[in-house]
Amino acid sequence: MDAMEVRKSSAELRAIWVAGNEYLQSAAPWSTFKEDPEKAAMQVRLGLNLIRLYAVLSAPFIPDASATMLAAMNAEGAGWPDDVAGFLAGLPAGHGFTVPDVLFAKITDEQREDWQSRFAGVRT
Repeated sequence: MDAMEVRKSSAELRAIWVAGNEYLQSAAPWSTFKEDPEKAAMQVRLGLNLIRLYAVLSAPFIPDASATMLAAMNAEGAGWPDDVAGFLAGLPAGHGFTVPDVLFAKITDEQREDWQSRFAGVRT
């Protein structure tokens, strides 16, 4: 992002989000809990730390959503993750958090059509 390669930066950020989502889907702590509650707790804790990581990495692109995520995780002021492994262990067991309102509402077909006509611009 510092090099102002916005498209490349946003593609990398999206890839990071995808990797975390794939981890949570494959780890499936909701299933692990039945056999190994301690392992499930570790998986959930990592997922919560991923939220904090995503919030910090996303701040240049979506600052308001980033601030909302950090506030929900009680992690305001989390600095840039120079040590990602350490950062992913930053929230200890038992760390409190709140569930925020929906961060990104679904865009309806009507909204999309309205915005498309309103913001299409004029080619000259």
